[in-house]
Amino acid sequence: MFEKKEKERINNNLKNQMFTPPNFAAHSALHKITKIMARIFQLYDKLKIESTIEIPKSNQKLSKTLKNLYVMNLNDETLILAFYFVDQITKKLRIFLNLENSTGLLIGSIIIADKILNDQPRNIEKYKLASGLKKEQLIQIETYFLETLDYNLFVSEENFQNYYKRVQDY
Repeated sequence: MFEKKEKERINNNLKNQMFTPPNFAAHSALHKITKIMARIFQLYDKLKIESTIEIPKSNQKLSKTLKNLYVMNLNDETLILAFYFVDQITKKLRIFLNLENSTGLLIGSIIIADKILNDQPRNIEKYKLASGLKKEQLIQIETYFLETLDYNLFVSEENFQNYYKRVQDY
């Protein structure tokens, strides 16, 4: 009974925070990552953690950014690698993913993952349209993340597969 009431309270908090996860194909990596992000937002709200790191924020709702990313037709490997980078960046900066920083963290990580995995990465203008961020902000985020990761973008096959499995099993 307590768990049910707690889940309802958390779901109401999510609705109040204006994050409504978009509907994607249930098997897609973007769907799984959206579910993981929703859970992280729940925990963040419950813990009331203050962040001292400023990551550029978008004026657009995260759900719209996620829908725009879905339309961009990013492959699962790019999304999984991007979310791996989100995890590494938040650990290094000692911050939590939340509604305020999620667009910047996700878009910046996707830009980096896209450049690593694709010979013809998407034009920054597409990310600008997807995120609602300015071109200068996107470049700033990408540079900041690369510096945060000490330009060490190597991910072993084993680490990638472990992370891929964790996301797919969520």
